[in-house]
Amino acid sequence: MGSSVELSLLSSPRVSSIDELWRQSLPTTVERPRRGWVVLALTTIGAFVVSLDISIATAVLPAVGRTFAGATRPALSWTITAYAITFAAVLVPAGRLADRGGRRRAFLGGLAVFAVGSALCGFAWSLPALLAGRVIQGVGAAAAQPASLALLLAAGGASRRAELAARWSGAGAVGIAAGPVLGGALTTLISWRLAFLVNLPVVALALAFGPRSLPETERHPGRRLPDPLGALLLAVAAATLTLAISEMTSWGIGDPRILAAFSLAVLAGLAFVQRSRTSREPLLEFGIFRRRAVTLVTLTTVFYAAGFFGLLFSFVLFLTSAWHLSTVTAGLCITPMAATVALLSFKVGRIARAHGFRLPLAVGNLLAATGLVADAVLQSGSVFQPSWIAVAILIGTGVALCYLLLGAAAVDELPATHLASAAAVNQCARQLGAAFGVAATVAVLETSMSTSVEQFHEAWLLCAAFCAAAALSALALRAPTRPAVRVRPR
Repeated sequence: MGSSVELSLLSSPRVSSIDELWRQSLPTTVERPRRGWVVLALTTIGAFVVSLDISIATAVLPAVGRTFAGATRPALSWTITAYAITFAAVLVPAGRLADRGGRRRAFLGGLAVFAVGSALCGFAWSLPALLAGRVIQGVGAAAAQPASLALLLAAGGASRRAELAARWSGAGAVGIAAGPVLGGALTTLISWRLAFLVNLPVVALALAFGPRSLPETERHPGRRLPDPLGALLLAVAAATLTLAISEMTSWGIGDPRILAAFSLAVLAGLAFVQRSRTSREPLLEFGIFRRRAVTLVTLTTVFYAAGFFGLLFSFVLFLTSAWHLSTVTAGLCITPMAATVALLSFKVGRIARAHGFRLPLAVGNLLAATGLVADAVLQSGSVFQPSWIAVAILIGTGVALCYLLLGAAAVDELPATHLASAAAVNQCARQLGAAFGVAATVAVLETSMSTSVEQFHEAWLLCAAFCAAAALSALALRAPTRPAVRVRPR
């Protein structure tokens, strides 16, 4: 059984590139399960339930406000913001910890923490208790997400990364799309509390079968979490940047709190970069960004996430406010998009394996942009229009090509020893892009002087611009992507 090879070896004169590190690295999977579908099922369950809670809170906020009658609207919005900030702040340290301390431990431990947070949310006796539960959920989600993808990719082998990552991402996309439907239905029929308690039996299933069905990875012989100071600096940078972006429209861009948050994010980020250059065991090895593909995929992820989460937010708001549909009905109107993503999750991985990531990522973003422009042209009036379904399928096709492949593109040809870390970096970029996209969309909807429907048209054109920028970034990738080859050292 080989020892883990760290990306810090890039500083050695004997290792000059990620390619050499890849050739010198050994698989860290201790054992492969006999039934790969069990690993796929358990890890995608984790991806689904964590992604579900990204969007489900938006559907329950009105009911939460009625329960805690004294809560202001800005205070209620922290039900979403607290989760987003914590998730973004913990992702990279948690991914690194998973690579070093064991991915199965990180995945199952993260789900257990997520379940504790879900229970606290469901039984919250006050708004502060609910917010505390959301913070705990964010910590658990950040620990579970990168570890679950890394577990799946390591178990499937390098040749199947794109295919497996697409299926895993498909479960996450369905979870995000299902949030408004499920949250609205549970709130209407029973109580908003069930929107959080519904996580418990799903997590219990994963915790029951995970220990004996998932493969474990080797523990690093040294410190479990490299450079705790670097982890703290990165967490502060990610948290304050997410806070500033998320609250920019409600507090105002010139608000001292926003300026302070942005300033602290920049200072902490610069300190983190300097710390990473001098630490013997950096939290994040910047050598991975020497690979042009890693940098471009990260940039593509930021732009794409801004467009996707902006459109998802504006779609639900448009359907409920302009067309006066219930939250549940609005969620059902988004179902064709989610169904398209789910169906294509079994196909797009093969497309990437045959043609590389450049073409599907560029085409997918262009399809999403085209659909958004079509919505801006076609959707008007105060009643539902059938053309919505056709455009939703078009956008869903674009989303499938992008959302499902970005996770695989982020780890393409990287060493198996760093799958969770690379996945965490990509998901952190997605989280920051999502926060920026939603904030920008809210700014357009609140500041435009035109009619309400025209406001949404402007928001969709903005989201289309984000997707077009992502397409340009994807086109800069080299095509086709060379398949990774692993060679055992002598």
